[in-house]
Amino acid sequence: MNRTFDHWLVLFTAALIAFGLVMIYSASAVLAEESFGDPYKYLTRQGVALALGVFIATLTAFTPTRALRKGGVVMLGISTAALFATYVPGIQYKANGAARWIGMAGINFQPSEFAKIAVLMMLADFLDKYRAHINNPRVLMTAALIPALPMALTLGQPDFGTTAIMGGLAGIMVVIAGLQWRYLAPIGIAGALGAVVLVTGAEYRLKRVTSFMDPWANQQGDGYHIIQSWVAMHSGGVEGQGLGNSIAKLHFLPEPWTDFIGAVIGEELGLIGLGALVLLFGLFVWRGMLIARRASNAYGTYLAATLSVMIGLEAFFNLAVILGLVPPKGLVLPFISYGSSATLANLWAVGILLSVAAEANGAPLDQGWQAKPAVAQPAAGPQPAR
Repeated sequence: MNRTFDHWLVLFTAALIAFGLVMIYSASAVLAEESFGDPYKYLTRQGVALALGVFIATLTAFTPTRALRKGGVVMLGISTAALFATYVPGIQYKANGAARWIGMAGINFQPSEFAKIAVLMMLADFLDKYRAHINNPRVLMTAALIPALPMALTLGQPDFGTTAIMGGLAGIMVVIAGLQWRYLAPIGIAGALGAVVLVTGAEYRLKRVTSFMDPWANQQGDGYHIIQSWVAMHSGGVEGQGLGNSIAKLHFLPEPWTDFIGAVIGEELGLIGLGALVLLFGLFVWRGMLIARRASNAYGTYLAATLSVMIGLEAFFNLAVILGLVPPKGLVLPFISYGSSATLANLWAVGILLSVAAEANGAPLDQGWQAKPAVAQPAAGPQPAR
């Protein structure tokens, strides 16, 4: 099979992974030695996840997009079944009051990380088939049903952050597919109202918002993480305290190798290190968008663009949390934070991007699929675009 892959995307991904491995070891070695007698415990686990993730990415990269399209419904079915399993006693694994994982033989698996990608695969296929009728209300309502069940199951775990990301990505893909501006306002208002209801309806979510507004009012409670992140960032300054010299990772930030690894980076490598990391994410998203622009079909464009946005948004929200710009959401820093499920899912997304890139034809935007299909609006309702 003759497939040419995007070497720049591979390079940017490899750079992010290498950066992450260094910082996971730096953030976890001391506490891992204290707790388990093995400073390499988290680094080793992350290495195993990366090895499996690279295998998944390579296999996906060699898979034609037509096969990915057909497999979308299968992957959505499997991931949805796995989400149901998080509600089954004896299978579910709980941590911090949430049952977001499936626990087996000491290995915890988070289905929602894969469900959001499966949703996008299925949605991209649907929007491609009906791209001539994307602004038909019936088509929009049908498209909304695709992420509905996975979102409901994820919200019930509870995991509001991933639910919001999943819904937001679905909305972004619909916009990319050509949703007219007149639909954006009502959809946006409905989404905002839904978020307000969900946040105010759960005390712990409301506390996160209030602690974000004034973290000093609850320094030892919900405001603690933000304050400690600020202290770490202030200590790091422009040049940082040096790799391995973070104080925040020593019992100040709980599990600093996960959600708040950005604070350790800021303290050890300073603004320069964080700037380099943001640059790498920017280059990754740029390359993903270029792949989307050059895709040989609409399915590839919708999927590649939205997956690129997914990585960029998750990186933005994670770093925004440590800077105190948004309330804590429990989202990891892609390719950097420790976490097997997120690592596998993100590398799967990279594999999909590489598959789309391998089939790119570089057609000008005024040619090929990008021209709106000349399909008349049927009287009996929308039909798939041919």
